[in-house]
Amino acid sequence: MQHRYKDILAVLLLLVITVVVVWFILSRLLIVVFIPVSFGGAVLFTIGIIVVVFLVLDHFLDLL
Repeated sequence: MQHRYKDILAVLLLLVITVVVVWFILSRLLIVVFIPVSFGGAVLFTIGIIVVVFLVLDHFLDLL
């Protein structure tokens, strides 16, 4: 049981470090994209990006 807590803490630490690094990089960038889509298309696009990021993170964290 103790080994499992260490694994969970290691994954959480990795996730926090990853979020901090990505936030630092993205805070330095200014990306402006004008895409002529409707509001519904923009919402679907945003949901798609969130799902893809979630699945990629889930895949890589599952390998640990």
